Amino acid sequence: MSAAWFRLALRVGALGLKFMLTIVVARTLGFDAVAVYGVALAVSVVSSKVLGLGFSTEINRRLAGPNPHDAVRTCVRLSVLYAGVYALLCGIAALPVDAFGAARIGALPDMPLLLVVLVACAEHAALEVNTWLFSLHRARAASWLLFVRTGAWAGVAIGALTTRAIDSIDGLFAIWIAADVFVVAAGWVLIAGAAHRLPAMPALSATRVRLGAVWRDGAPFFVALLLLSVLQYLERFVASAQLDANELGRYVFVWSIANAIQTIASATVVAVAAPRLVSALDSTRAAAPAFRAELARALRASLLLTGAAALAIAFMHPWIFRLAHAGNDTPSAAILAVLLLSFVLRAAADVLWAAAVALRAGRVVAGVIAVLTLACVPMSIALVQDQHALGAAVAHLVASIAVTAWLAWIVTSRVAAVRGKRAGAGNAA
Repeated sequence: MSAAWFRLALRVGALGLKFMLTIVVARTLGFDAVAVYGVALAVSVVSSKVLGLGFSTEINRRLAGPNPHDAVRTCVRLSVLYAGVYALLCGIAALPVDAFGAARIGALPDMPLLLVVLVACAEHAALEVNTWLFSLHRARAASWLLFVRTGAWAGVAIGALTTRAIDSIDGLFAIWIAADVFVVAAGWVLIAGAAHRLPAMPALSATRVRLGAVWRDGAPFFVALLLLSVLQYLERFVASAQLDANELGRYVFVWSIANAIQTIASATVVAVAAPRLVSALDSTRAAAPAFRAELARALRASLLLTGAAALAIAFMHPWIFRLAHAGNDTPSAAILAVLLLSFVLRAAADVLWAAAVALRAGRVVAGVIAVLTLACVPMSIALVQDQHALGAAVAHLVASIAVTAWLAWIVTSRVAAVRGKRAGAGNAA
């Protein structure tokens, strides 16, 4: 089996398990629990970007380069810093209830603050280690760990729910956290092995890279990535304050089905294309043509994959809805159609984001995404108030169109600039 088909098989397997988990949660715990799970997932995704502290994008760019020795060493120092932040946050969350009380979001049931913080920290740690392994061009091993943290744990949770070994959303979160801990431990063993197999470290590489330099180069992308994560879940946060738990749970269920196409593309296309785009720019005179060819290949693969997956989901959605006892009403089908189109665009935007990172276009991306976020907040509020769950889906689509269009413009203009610089350098030579 080729590497691409192997990654696709693992990702589809993981998504199948996540599908089944959402269905089992709906059948055993109800759509109120699906709403809690969905909002907690959104909080953990956004928090995982915040916990990157501005280092993630730049350190991954350095790991993907031709000499990642210093970057691996920096990862060790970053892990110590992250561990201190986790301990601080968990310590605050563990303070007596009288100090902070239970976390409550909109109309949802109370969620223990410490459990939410633990999930966020575990997700961030597993995400970082998994992404570092991808950036070191160890795609097969990284794909297995991605399967564990996105699919295998869901399989365990399905078994626990169906056998009544757990009977609450708290037990589900505990299994989730345990899987992330395993991924972190296994990931570091693999990173250490990859570091030992690198060529001998040149003398110049013995100098320690300052964390401040990594943060400075990565800070614009930190802001942009955080805002992109907010835009990914903005309408869900708005809906959680305006819809009842049952309607929100049904929206989260449909959203999770549609999001599968972006998740597949992220693990099979973007995870591999991102380090290749960085490597393409490290070439000499052929940098711009090689970069454009790699970008076109990744965009084409993303659109073909997500388009086919969207058609398959649209065809199968009545069966999926009946399996979850969600009915087959027209509003849910309309919401699914809107979200499928939105996530096709989001998957393309992920490829363009990887290209922007390789081109170091952080400042302009951060500025554009900040403006889009400010514009999307009132739009989402108005659409959810007027059209409820369908309005939330439309808000997500409008944001996807804007993000994809602007990223395409930024990348296109930057590639032209790279081509101009290389041509000028060639003429001077």
